[in-house]
Amino acid sequence: MVLALVGGAVPTSLHQGAVGLFRDDPALVFDLLRSPFGVELPPLTSICDRHGTLDRFAPCFGDTGELRPDLVVTGEASDPEAPPAAIAAIVEVQRRVDPRKRWRISVYWALVAELLRRPTAVLLVALTEAVSRWARSLAAAPLSLGGLFVLDRHSIPRVTDLGRARQRPALALLSALVHATHRDLAVLRTALTATLELADARRWRYACALLSAVDDQARDLLLGALAMDEREQLTELELNSIAYHDGLRAGEREGRLAGEREGRLAGEREGRLAGEREGRRLERVELLLTVLELRGLEIDAAREAELRACRDLEQLARWTERAKQVDDAAAVFG
Repeated sequence: MVLALVGGAVPTSLHQGAVGLFRDDPALVFDLLRSPFGVELPPLTSICDRHGTLDRFAPCFGDTGELRPDLVVTGEASDPEAPPAAIAAIVEVQRRVDPRKRWRISVYWALVAELLRRPTAVLLVALTEAVSRWARSLAAAPLSLGGLFVLDRHSIPRVTDLGRARQRPALALLSALVHATHRDLAVLRTALTATLELADARRWRYACALLSAVDDQARDLLLGALAMDEREQLTELELNSIAYHDGLRAGEREGRLAGEREGRLAGEREGRLAGEREGRRLERVELLLTVLELRGLEIDAAREAELRACRDLEQLARWTERAKQVDDAAAVFG
């Protein structure tokens, strides 16, 4: 038997999306142990949800009142005689450094190992560089628990091949989430493109998680590259997501929009129209390049230099709308 445990956290669109991708593709846990970490595991014949594995344990921390992991997955080895015949893996998704988690992870590790009597590894998904540094310091500490594997931008591959992303959308989303802190637009675009091609509930769930992981500039670029109906549906769904219910993300975005409006008014009053126009021009240039890349419309260096030098905002807007509709790069600029 092989077991993987995805640990709990404050419910947000980002955290729920990261946990959800392992629920959608639980074999990904074991594949990540095999590569990039090189753990030898036997082939698995079945993988199933074991959500309530730790429910019987009494509270240890006084804050949650219980130990309730987000997801527990078990897999059966096709050959019980093949070493290792059984192994346990705990996955913890984390966006912020929480000193208590050092001890909580240790408790999870001990409880799973005791319950299943299996060698136990811990996979920690670090969604920021700060968490990555903290987690790696735990792994290197003299008294750290055995087998702590950090899933971050240093270990998770950059999935930029759309074919690979289509085959394994959960891996594409995980890659985008861990690389989002560094605004890796190639990875983000690939994940969003593969996500929007999904024909089930994962489509909008993954998209919301992806947009909640990026900063506002990258978010606006990604949204701007979508068709109007997709953008409206995604924005509406995001507004109804967990992240908006707690008021944090909504407040941040409303404050940013209010600041931008005030900044534009102040700029007009102070005569900075030229600077604002240049900012809008650069945004439209980046939006056009994003649409071209998402649609697979390749342009040469000369054409890219031409559109980057274009100062006609209306022309840039026309090119962008054409890029959303045609299948040939030449038709965009014809």
